[in-house]
Amino acid sequence: MNIHATDTKAVTDFAPASLSDKATAYALDAARSIGRLAMRRVRTADVVDSEYNLTHWQRMLSEKPWTKAASIGEFLVPKNSAQELRKVDNRICRVPADDYYSYRARALGELLARHTGGATEIVELGTGCGVNLLSLHLNHPDWKLRGFDIAPNGIAAGREIAAHFGLSDRISLDRIDLTDGNDPSYSSVRDQIVFTYFCIEQIPYDVRKVVDNIIAAKPKRVINIEPTTELLNLANPRDIVSFLYIRSVDYQTQLFSTLDDYERQGRVRILARERMPFAPTIHNDGFLYCWEPS
Repeated sequence: MNIHATDTKAVTDFAPASLSDKATAYALDAARSIGRLAMRRVRTADVVDSEYNLTHWQRMLSEKPWTKAASIGEFLVPKNSAQELRKVDNRICRVPADDYYSYRARALGELLARHTGGATEIVELGTGCGVNLLSLHLNHPDWKLRGFDIAPNGIAAGREIAAHFGLSDRISLDRIDLTDGNDPSYSSVRDQIVFTYFCIEQIPYDVRKVVDNIIAAKPKRVINIEPTTELLNLANPRDIVSFLYIRSVDYQTQLFSTLDDYERQGRVRILARERMPFAPTIHNDGFLYCWEPS
């Protein structure tokens, strides 16, 4: 499969799920989250390291799936027709995985382009192995993209992927510890357009410190895309499902209230607040805040 930004399936082709389909899925998802709550692990640095660097990224680095893909699109969207409920263009639909991730690559590029102010150099904090950067490259091949992460295996995999597809001059990856305000990589954030995508969720007990560090680094603009319980409407059944899931996995719950507080203090200026129009599951929507240091 050779998928490019213009080859994605039209959103209108995805039929909304029925009420009974959604109700069943919500009930099952909520039950799983309640089960996790009973034995929830606090999301410490060691837990995150074991879940990602020592398992997911290490396995990816060992298996090198990018070497088996004929194109970036095929690597990003491996053939998988398993249908699950997903959020597509603000509708809950039963969508095959490959169709969803093909759509997501385009949707992410369009979303960020609306908030970058015409910039062509973009920095991602918490980039993992650079999947978001590759998605952005498909839609914006003229952009210069730089990613930072704390996981050495993710960084190593991302560098190999960029080199494999001949993109080392357009996509680069380096290490950063977002909780350390003295990390030298913070100098690369100055005057840049910066985004996070489901990154700060992983460090729920360091949110304010990380926001302070980012502000001190003096970026031009920041786009945070993160899940949270702060903005959910608990009169909505799906938001109850999201609330239970986020609490059960101990994700962050204070980023957006912190930014709102900092705006009241005059430390930041919030340019946009919105709910993400797409999500791969029914339980973990992202919310977007676009802001600038004052």
